[in-house]
This record gives sequence, C-alpha cells and structure tokens, in this order.
Amino acid sequence: MKRQMNNFQAIKTPTNKEIVEYYDFSKSDYQLYNLSFSDISIHFGLWDETTKNHRQALLNENKILAEISKINANDYVIDLGCGYGTTSIWLAKNIGCRVIGITISEKQVLEAKKAAVQYGVGNLVKFFTMDYHKTNFDNNTFDVAIAIESIAHSTEKSIVIKEIYRILKPRGRLVVADGYFAKNKRSLSEREQKIAKICFEGVHVPPLPEKKEFKKWLNESGFIEIKWIDKTKNILKISKRISGFAKVILPISKFLGIFGFRSLNSSHVKAFINQYYAWRDGLGVYGVFYAKKP
Repeated sequence: MKRQMNNFQAIKTPTNKEIVEYYDFSKSDYQLYNLSFSDISIHFGLWDETTKNHRQALLNENKILAEISKINANDYVIDLGCGYGTTSIWLAKNIGCRVIGITISEKQVLEAKKAAVQYGVGNLVKFFTMDYHKTNFDNNTFDVAIAIESIAHSTEKSIVIKEIYRILKPRGRLVVADGYFAKNKRSLSEREQKIAKICFEGVHVPPLPEKKEFKKWLNESGFIEIKWIDKTKNILKISKRISGFAKVILPISKFLGIFGFRSLNSSHVKAFINQYYAWRDGLGVYGVFYAKKP
C-alpha cells in the first residue's frame, strides 16, 4: 500500500503558467474533440434524450446548470474559469443576465471579448484575466457563481470555495460541474493509479478530491442546502467517443511530437484515451454540486 501511495503522490502538480500554456496550445485539440472550430467549450457536455451530437450536449450542460441554479435575467453571474466565454455568452444571450467571466489566460479573454461582440451581448458580458483564488471583486457582489470543470485545476480548492462565498451575495447560489474521485484515494489499485496519473498530468490537473472532500469544504466555508446531482451516465457517450477518436490520432500526435509540435501533444491525447476508463470503471464520478450562501 505504501508503494501505491508514493506512486499516486508522484503526480505532477501544474503551475498557473503551465495551465495557461496547456490551454493556449491545445485549443486545436478541443476543436477536433468538439468537431467545431467556433464556440469552443472546454468541457464534456451532458448527453440526454434531447441531444443528438456533442455540440448540443455542450449547450445542454449550460442549460442544465442554469436551471439547477435558477438563473434569471435579473441575476449578476460570475463564470469562474470561463475559458473562451461560451457559457457566459450563452447565459447572456438565452437568459438575458449580466455575466462576468474570469480566466488566467489572456488569450482566452481576448477571444471571449470578440465572441461576445459577435453574438451581440457585449453589453451584458465582460471578461477579465483574473485568478479565482483571489479576485478583485467586493464582498457580496454576485447572485450566482458557476464553474464548469475549472476548479479542478486548483491545488487549493478550499480557498477557491471560500473566495466564492465571499463574493456571493446573501442567498447567492453556487453551481459546480466537475469530476471527483468515486473511490478512497488510499485504496486505489496500481492500474487505477496509472490511469489517474495519465489523465491528470495530460490535462494539467492536480489529483481530484473525493466527492465527500469537496462537500466538506462547502460546509466549512458556510454554504447551506448543499445538493449533489450525479451526471456520470450523461458524459459516458461523449467520453467514449473522445477516447476512440484519441486512439485514432495518437500515432499522429507522436509523429508531430518528433518535430516539437505542442498541439496534439501525446500526453494530452493519452489522457483523453484513458479518461473513459476512469468514468466507465467507477474510478471517477462526474456531477453537479449546488450550494447556497445563507
């Protein structure tokens, strides 16, 4: 068991610079996985009986999170780790609320601003380069905080949660869609540790917390009415498709790596192959946490 724990703890923790570079150079990867060269969403999306393709699943995740958090046109929303701004823009365009999107990538901010103007919501959506561990916003600023697969990148998730609590208004709502360990991290088999290492290092994410750990941090920060909605089955179809596609392009990524190409990095491609096994075999669980500030 000690040897297994040492292997697991050897997973490299990414720096902010490495995370920014990862997203800046892997944009084309996500365009391929999403089968779209515009409106890039860097998350799984949620597949249900209403969706017919990956693009619809991505939009469906925005819709489901908006429904869970009961976002309305009068709300002031912060999108934490907003990426290229697709969720922020969707909320403004479809609900009419004001949205602030923050990310540590200046490149993403520039592209998100252009997209907001393109979709006619530049008056409702603003984007800033900012770290969600310590934002520049006053206490009690936002009605809703939304985070889709972004808090996963933090090595100090409890600090992020406390910061979200600070900037939410009383009775403000938090909704987080992300992955978590479904198993006790101390009991992982060697195969499970190997899959975890490939997945985490390939997408520049530190080891995920167990679901109960994240709930504990929400409680300790003062959040109430905490709810968990399991959505693992809703990402499996997409996860399997991405894994299969990644297997096809792995030889290409290895060839490009010889010439120093940073896009389609083989470690990234291998992560997308193995993530399916993590979800399918019960190593990880994907879902939505909802919580409220008193």
